[in-house]
Amino acid sequence: MDVLLLHPSTFRKSYGAYAAAGGRSQPLGICYIAAVLEENSIDAGILDADILNLTFEQTLEDIEKKKPEILMISVLTATFDGSVDLARALKSKNPGIKIIVGGPHLAIDPEDTMKNDCFDVGVIGEAEYTTLELVQCLLKNEDFSRIKGIIYMSNGNLAKTEDRELIKNLDEVPMPAYHLLPHLGLYHPQIHSYKYKPIISMVTSRGCPHRCIFCDQGVFGKTFRYVSGRKIVDQIEEAQKKFGVREVMFYDDVFTLNKSRIYEMCREIEKRKIKIAWSCSARANHVDNDLLKSMKKAGCWMIGIGIESGNQEILDFIKKDLKLERIKESVEWANQEGIKVRGFFQIGHPKETKESIEDTINFATSLNLYAADFLIATPFKGTEFYDIASEHGDVDVSDKSKFSKMFPVFTPYGLTREYLFEKQKELHKRFYLRPSKILEYILMIKSFSDFKRYFAGAKILLS
Repeated sequence: MDVLLLHPSTFRKSYGAYAAAGGRSQPLGICYIAAVLEENSIDAGILDADILNLTFEQTLEDIEKKKPEILMISVLTATFDGSVDLARALKSKNPGIKIIVGGPHLAIDPEDTMKNDCFDVGVIGEAEYTTLELVQCLLKNEDFSRIKGIIYMSNGNLAKTEDRELIKNLDEVPMPAYHLLPHLGLYHPQIHSYKYKPIISMVTSRGCPHRCIFCDQGVFGKTFRYVSGRKIVDQIEEAQKKFGVREVMFYDDVFTLNKSRIYEMCREIEKRKIKIAWSCSARANHVDNDLLKSMKKAGCWMIGIGIESGNQEILDFIKKDLKLERIKESVEWANQEGIKVRGFFQIGHPKETKESIEDTINFATSLNLYAADFLIATPFKGTEFYDIASEHGDVDVSDKSKFSKMFPVFTPYGLTREYLFEKQKELHKRFYLRPSKILEYILMIKSFSDFKRYFAGAKILLS
């Protein structure tokens, strides 16, 4: 095998008690890279150690059996330490293997990443075509120092090449290499966030022009680029023919920012008479009644909205650039069109207080939300939040596996880590264990499979 792309397994450590309820979606970053490699006649494989729940030793053994010339590891902050240990172990057994590192953590902290001599070279930014050029050079033992978008150690010094230009036309990027993954039936979003299996995830746009202090834009930048509506539907059709896909979850940060392409997608779905359920995420100020109506007709059953807080002062401080009233309107519009709404919230922002957290749960329960996720605000390196965190609270970066928004890495002054951790559990219980919400979920149970997953969620809430 020429190249093996690894999705490391540290899921349960990073997500704690919520791991059983968490989503296990396809690792799209390496799936896109693998598709580009295959398109250029490179023998590529994917090892999703996370979905297979492989131990460290099992992952090491599996890689050794596949005998790749090149291993690429996609690293999140939460998976960084384990990935370093794995790369070192591989190098000690097979010094000749070339190890490429990529992913969000490298983008935000390249120096810290590359000081580990187990990594031969890092890929910064959009990785598809940088990785292609790099792999082609490594397989031929050619000099790669002129490739744009890489970082590596040279004579004891860190060498970084010129930044690679962002991909302007995302229609040219092939469909993710889902066929290289384990059985698609293993993958699904969170317990309450899908209707049918098999389900695939897709990202159809890159870049976000907004300025929320907790978001990192180191990989895709602020310039919004997108796959055309027609191309999205082409890929849905292909996925249905190849894998029998019944549902798609779009993981775009701002799926509806360009409304004309969403209208085009919806028209194509109706024109081709495609039966597909789908969901997406969007900002509250990027939807309206007409758009939601078209989305519903084309199969959209749920939309996720990043609400973050029920306190306007907190929203203003984190630069969400949204008013609570506008969020409320958008939720109402979606429900009017028959689209369920999932709200995303965070607690533990800078300047957060017990009172502002109470505002958040009160706002959440006042809205007609189908589901709500209460995460813990986390200052990832490369964000404005990271830069100002020490001015507003205590920061503990000693354990990178805790950077999953499930643990209080940052604690605002006046609160404690224990309070935030327990409050997160409490907010989920206060939202989901209301009689009206329990009845709503009971009425949604249509099969034994539905019963099993909702029962699993209930067990986690009650634990």
